[in-house]
Amino acid sequence: MIHISFIVPYESMKLTVEQIFREHPEREVIRQSILAKTVEEIEEKDLEHADIVIARGYSANRVKMTDVPVLPISVTGFDITVALNTCITTYHPNKIAVVGPLNTIYGIEEIRSVFPCEIVSYRVDNPDRLEPVLHQAISEGVDAVIAGKSGTAMASRLGINNIMILSGRKTVLQSIDEAIRTVRLMRKERERTDRFKGIMDYSFEGIISINTQGMVTTANHYAKEVFDSLDENTAVHASDLFPQIDITGVLAGTTRILGDLVRIRQTMYTINCVCAGDTGAVITFTNISKIQELEGQIRTKLHKKGLVAKYTFSDVIGKERKILDTVATARKFARVESNIFIYGETGTGKELFAQSIHNSSARHAQPFIAINCAALSEDLLESELFGYVDGAFTGAVKGGKTGLFELAHNGTVFLDEIGDISAKLQSRLLRVLQEREIMRIGHDRVIPINIRIISASNKNLKELVDDGLFREDLFYRLNVLKLQLPSLRERRHDITALCRHFIRENGKKTGNTEITFSPEAEQIIMNYSWPGNVRELSNFTERLCVLFEGTVADEKDVSACLEDAPRMDGGQSTHENLSSAALLSEKEMIRQVLENSRNKREAAHTLGIDPSTLWRKMKKHNLS
Repeated sequence: MIHISFIVPYESMKLTVEQIFREHPEREVIRQSILAKTVEEIEEKDLEHADIVIARGYSANRVKMTDVPVLPISVTGFDITVALNTCITTYHPNKIAVVGPLNTIYGIEEIRSVFPCEIVSYRVDNPDRLEPVLHQAISEGVDAVIAGKSGTAMASRLGINNIMILSGRKTVLQSIDEAIRTVRLMRKERERTDRFKGIMDYSFEGIISINTQGMVTTANHYAKEVFDSLDENTAVHASDLFPQIDITGVLAGTTRILGDLVRIRQTMYTINCVCAGDTGAVITFTNISKIQELEGQIRTKLHKKGLVAKYTFSDVIGKERKILDTVATARKFARVESNIFIYGETGTGKELFAQSIHNSSARHAQPFIAINCAALSEDLLESELFGYVDGAFTGAVKGGKTGLFELAHNGTVFLDEIGDISAKLQSRLLRVLQEREIMRIGHDRVIPINIRIISASNKNLKELVDDGLFREDLFYRLNVLKLQLPSLRERRHDITALCRHFIRENGKKTGNTEITFSPEAEQIIMNYSWPGNVRELSNFTERLCVLFEGTVADEKDVSACLEDAPRMDGGQSTHENLSSAALLSEKEMIRQVLENSRNKREAAHTLGIDPSTLWRKMKKHNLS
C-alpha cells in the first residue's frame, strides 16, 4: 500500500480530492489521509505514517521542515488565469497583486499582457511576511489581491478585495499520480540501497566511503567492528582512523594507496585507498591473518584437486654428473615457454622433473595438472582433457564438466605416457598445440586457452613415428625441447644417497629410520640392475623398512626384498647364491651400458672403471 497524506487549504478542495481518490484507477493500492488544516495547525504526528505528503504553498514549505517527503502542488498558469478573470469580473480593479511563494507567482510575466488591468507579483516565502508585503502593495496602488488561503485571509483582515487561487481537478489528479510514481521510485531506490548495504555488510573486508572533506559517510559492518567510533550519530574524519595514510593526497588524486600495511590495535591490515572522483574516496582494509588463512585453504583445496606442483629441483637427489647436467638443462628449459618432451625409463622421475620445471617457470603460481594417458581409455581420456556439455553422451554429468585443459589455463599440463594415445586424440591434441584453443565434447563453441605442454614417455616416439603409430607433426610439436633422464644404472654412486633418503621417508611409517647396510649387502644393491629405477628403489626400501627389524641389513635381508634376487635354497650356501646374484647383476649392467654407449671408453666412464677393467669383465662374462 502507498499511504498519501493530502493537505487541503479549503473545504471545497477536500471534496474534490476525496472524489478523485475514489475514482483513481490505482485506488486499491492507495491509503489516503485528507487533512484540512492551516499551516499553523500542521503537526508532525499528523504525518508520521505517510509515505508522502501532497501540499500547496506555505503548507508544503511547513512539511519540508520535517523528515517526511513532500510533493508541492504546482499552481498552474490556468489556475492563475481563472483567478484573475474572477477578480476582474468581481471587483473591476485597476491593479492586481499576485502574492505567494515562488511556485505561485512563477510565470506571471508571460500572462499579464493579456489582461486589461495592471498585474504585479510579490514573492513571499514566509507567511509571517504577508502583512508587511500587503501594506506595501496597498501603498503602491494595488486594489485587489490574488493569493492562497493564508494570503487571502490576511487581505480580508486588511480590507483588501481578494480572490483565492483554486486548484482544479486536473492539477489534483496530476499531483496524486506524481506522488504514486515518487513513492515507487523511492522504494526502489531504498531497495537498491538496502541491497548494496547488505552486500557491503556481508563483505569480509572493511569498506569505508568518505566525502571530499575526508569525513566518513558510509561504513560497513566489518569496519564498525574494527572501529567503535563509527556510528550513525558521530562525525569521524578518515585521518582519525588511519593517521598513517595521506588522506589529503588521495582526495586530491595525487596519491593511490594499494596494498599498504597498517597496524590497528596490534593487528596488521592491508589497506587500499583511492579517489572516487567528485564524491570523495573509498577505503578498504583486510586482516592479514584472514588473508593468510584463506590462502592456506585455497592451497589445500588445490592440492586436493591435484592442481598444484609440489616438487622442485631441490627434491632431486644425486651428485652424479649425469643427473646434475640433467637438472641444469631442465632449469634452462623452465625459463622459456617451449613445449618439453621428457624421455626416460619407467621410474626415473619424469613427473618430478615436470613439476620442478613448472615451479621454476613464470607459470609457477598457476595450475599444474598431470594425467597418465595410458591409464584411461580413449573416450574417458578425451572427456577428461577436453570436458563436455550437458547431455553430450550417455552417463555425462548433469550440467557438463570442465576439462583439464580449461582448468590448467595459464598453467602447465603434464601428459605422461603420451605414446599411448590414440590417433583420434593425437589429432585433437595437435589442434590444441597449433591453435591454443579447445572445444568441449558435444559443443560448437571454441574456448581459447593458454597452457604449456610437458609430455613424457618411456617409449621411443621416433620409432613410433617411423612405424606409423604416432603423428610426425605432433611429435615435432611436442619435442621442441628434449630432456633425457638417466637411468639409475647410469648414476650408481647416487644409489646409497637415495637409499638413505627413502629409508628416512618410508621408515616414518614403521618407526625404523636407522637402517644401514653391511658391505656385502651394499655391494648387491650397487650391482643390481634396477629395471624399475628410482621407483623400484623406493619400493625396495619400503619393503625393507617393513620386514627388517634390525639396524644393519646383510646380504640375506637385502636379497629378500629385491624383486629379482635368486632364492637361497636347494642346498646352495648363502654365499654361493649371493655371488651368483652379484655376477648376474654385473653382467646385465655391463651389457646394458655397452648398448647405450658409443664406445667402450664411454662405457667404462659410465661404469666408473678403467677401460682395462671393463675389458677383463667383458671377457669374464663372454660379452663381445
